[in-house]
Amino acid sequence: MAGRVVSRRQFLKQAGATAALLGLSEALIPQVARALEELVAGKPPIIWLQGQNCTGCSVSLLNTNYPMIAEVVLDQLSVRYHPTIMASAGYKATRVIEDCKKENKGKYVLVVEGPVPKNNGGEFCTFGVGKGMKDLMGKRVPGDKPMIEWMRELVPDAAAVLAVGNCASFGGIPAANASVTGSTAVEKIVAEIDSRKPVMNVGGCPAHPDWIIGSAMEAILYLKGIGKLDLDRYKRSKTFFGKLIHENCERRAAFDAGIFLEDWNQNNQDLKLCLFKMGCKGPVTYADCPTRRWNSQVNWCVGANAPCHGCAEPAFYEELSPLYEPLPNVDILGLSPTTDTIGWIAAGATAVGIGAHYLYKQLGQKTESSKGGEE
Repeated sequence: MAGRVVSRRQFLKQAGATAALLGLSEALIPQVARALEELVAGKPPIIWLQGQNCTGCSVSLLNTNYPMIAEVVLDQLSVRYHPTIMASAGYKATRVIEDCKKENKGKYVLVVEGPVPKNNGGEFCTFGVGKGMKDLMGKRVPGDKPMIEWMRELVPDAAAVLAVGNCASFGGIPAANASVTGSTAVEKIVAEIDSRKPVMNVGGCPAHPDWIIGSAMEAILYLKGIGKLDLDRYKRSKTFFGKLIHENCERRAAFDAGIFLEDWNQNNQDLKLCLFKMGCKGPVTYADCPTRRWNSQVNWCVGANAPCHGCAEPAFYEELSPLYEPLPNVDILGLSPTTDTIGWIAAGATAVGIGAHYLYKQLGQKTESSKGGEE
């Protein structure tokens, strides 16, 4: 198939868009352009595995608009294996993994969607083809194997590992039943196999397509020696997970004024009442949903009159449920809610997003302000 011709102007425009997506300075556009040129000449191979997942993050990735998913898969990256979007199946598909591993030792990026179960020998999640099968040429093909075995084979020779989605990054919904399946976050699996292997987490259930592509590009540029990874303590990119949702929420004014929705039958969409009492986890969730928005930047959860469920946080799902009830009795960022009130007892709580108006209304007294917020 003939290659597509791209002008220098178009190429620099693409580099500029990539830099903007990653929040980089315009001064770095030439460096980004050089990195992209290297990527075009020698695209980093991607092996995308799926563990205990619903494929939601893959579906989210397919919804990317700029760059389009075809450009990502075919032009910018070399996605060698992805069970959802690849055309081949059976032993032809699994052999791609084996070939990529042999031909690109230390160069490929391993992307994992969904956590990895360990109990019962990992039999809760397996993929491949029947054991002992042979292809049309009589060559034995890789058999059906547990996800944990695939990880043990692929992690050592990977340049880096990217955990996509809350489930892969922190356990997510499958972790709520971890006592049965042994569901384990990717980062912990990688640490058991090779503690020195770089890992980057992408929160979200599902993850925003920009978060996936942007984090992947950040990791690749870093491996190319351009820029550094600015990650938070959960190994998420601060470009996308650097600020509380509460800080940029369009209903922050209602929160500060102490005006809360308390009945779904209220005319909430017009009044833009704060959804904190209806279970919004925005005050403890770090993500750029309010400014980036979803579905081609059309809307986001709170904009669609639904509370933020905190799906980008490590505490999701088990510790932030029930989803439609106020924040549960957990310690997050030094905040400790009492067992008999929704209010939070925290000095300088506004510094981490909880408004004094709400605290005053719930606790019936003024809050302290002398101790400060998060250290």
